[in-house]
Amino acid sequence: MLAVSIKNLSHKINNKPILNNVNFELKKDSIACILGPSGSGKTTLLKLIAGLDKVQNGEIFINEQEVSSANKHLATEKRKIGYLFQDYALFPHLTVKENLKYPINFKNSIYTINDIIDVIKLPNSLDKYPHELSGGEQQRVALARSIISHPDLLLLDEPFSSLDLNLREDVRDDTLHLLQKSNVSVIIVTHDPFEAMFISNQINIMDTNGEIVQSGSPAELYNNPVSSYVAEFFGETNRFEGVVKNSHILTPIGKIKAPSELENQKVKVHVRPKGVKLNEQPTPVNGIKGTVMASKLMGSFSFIHLSVLNSNNEVVHVHSHMPPDFNPKQSSAVEIEIDESQAFIFEN
Repeated sequence: MLAVSIKNLSHKINNKPILNNVNFELKKDSIACILGPSGSGKTTLLKLIAGLDKVQNGEIFINEQEVSSANKHLATEKRKIGYLFQDYALFPHLTVKENLKYPINFKNSIYTINDIIDVIKLPNSLDKYPHELSGGEQQRVALARSIISHPDLLLLDEPFSSLDLNLREDVRDDTLHLLQKSNVSVIIVTHDPFEAMFISNQINIMDTNGEIVQSGSPAELYNNPVSSYVAEFFGETNRFEGVVKNSHILTPIGKIKAPSELENQKVKVHVRPKGVKLNEQPTPVNGIKGTVMASKLMGSFSFIHLSVLNSNNEVVHVHSHMPPDFNPKQSSAVEIEIDESQAFIFEN
């Protein structure tokens, strides 16, 4: 059964296109992420699903029931939706326990207050007010309050964006545990690709034109991006251009096999830094020579900044991620090989 189905959804604000022919589906009890940069229409999409804005063109179905179209608008309170805003929107005049009890008082919840208290792990904070809690604690209370009414669909708008890095990781772990335990269908909006890959079963990538340019599992999008835009969304890449000849594209760091249908076409090549493999060689003879400009330990990997010469004898800068014990000296020569599983070729 589908928890959400969106068909041909387009939307304008002040005559400016925000969403452009958006289509996607979410299976029941799954977690989907809407991933995109600021201004791509992610929050507008959530508001339309929630019924906070009216649909201009297209259709929205929740649990296979039409809730929004150009001619229909089911009120927000009738959609059985939980919505977690970026600012958490807790009642400032109510304690933690009172905030949690609020949806129980007004809806038929399958949870008791004790069920939720056990999950949010704040037994000593129940009588505190929101301003007395940390950002992570407020987030847990707000999320629990959204879930406690057992909505058919939970919408989370950048739920971790206001947290510092260390706290974000802890809260993200707690959130995933709570969502999995609750068996609720979820749509999360974020601009963070790691967050999307960590917490969701399905990722929908939006561009700045308000279009979904690729949908799939985290593994599908990471391993098989359909465009330069998608490839770059999942982290830094080394970018090159060239023309495919004899089913290969020649880059400053070596040849890469190209699809036969791209023969004689100009293409863009993206190689992830972890796909640039290095060997310390005094005088490289088998591969492409690179010169180490800098080597920095980044914790789980070594960041190597290289300079190489292209076919016109121009200097090109290349980045490589190697194991943390790989630490070549500055100005030393290295041999470069390409892991083609980390290389992607697109029509220019």
